Amino acid sequence: MTNHLSPASTEKNERILARVEALGGGFVWDAEVFAVTLMSVAIIDTEAKALAGLVGVQQIAMDSSKTSLATLCEIAAIPGLQSLVLCNPTLHEEEVKLLSAVGAEVEIVEE
Repeated sequence: MTNHLSPASTEKNERILARVEALGGGFVWDAEVFAVTLMSVAIIDTEAKALAGLVGVQQIAMDSSKTSLATLCEIAAIPGLQSLVLCNPTLHEEEVKLLSAVGAEVEIVEE
């Protein structure tokens, strides 16, 4: 996967992933899988919005208790994102349906 990204996209991903780690999250980024997890960290919109800049990410799993629907929609719309896993969401059922229609498959999990 990293071979298919431009140097600028790779550098951008590396900056975002460094921030993910600084916040207490983690990631897997190799030839087969690109996934980011922030399941044990409730991040606010300003931090979460950066995730929307990732290129080539397949799955994002996050604690969304402090993240707005608008920001989650930005993340769900990442080109190629297959799955957005949320724990502790503050969304109503209608909002989850709206989010699911944006792009990535949305999964709600209990922590």
